[in-house]
Amino acid sequence: MAHSDVIYSLEVEYDACKTFVPKDGKTIRCKGTPIELQQPLVVEPDEEDTGLPLCDVSLVNVGSFVVSNDLYEYLKPLVGNTVQFIQLQWESVRLWLCNVVSVVDCLDQQKSEMNPFGGVAKAVFDVGKVPEQGFFKIKEDNYTGVYLSPAMYKALIAYQPSGVEYEEVALT
Repeated sequence: MAHSDVIYSLEVEYDACKTFVPKDGKTIRCKGTPIELQQPLVVEPDEEDTGLPLCDVSLVNVGSFVVSNDLYEYLKPLVGNTVQFIQLQWESVRLWLCNVVSVVDCLDQQKSEMNPFGGVAKAVFDVGKVPEQGFFKIKEDNYTGVYLSPAMYKALIAYQPSGVEYEEVALT
């Protein structure tokens, strides 16, 4: 399991980068399990994103993230079986939806703060249960957060992708 003092969640800078919606108008739900979609799935920029740049990391829906083809090539050998990559197409640009399919029981229930709706207001992870590689999700936040193993955080910091921020999560 993880040997780190800090775990991070991946947060897309959706206010600063182009985000996308499926051109067919359907909703994609990424809830920690593989999904079946005809590929490539044609997407278009969200109408509110006119003029925003295309970044290395973007968004189609909450609970997943989109990466450029170059970042996909970089991540593919690093993620193991923690991500299902789904090919997206926007005009002549190939993008990849990252559906995180690794759900880990690592939330410290006693030290985490829950919100009134039953979700997680402040996550605290048990360091002995956090995976060492790839991305992961937890069921307690309805599979919406995307968390980074220590190795994945280091790999992303080395790549320096645009369009992403990292939020610290506490460990016990």
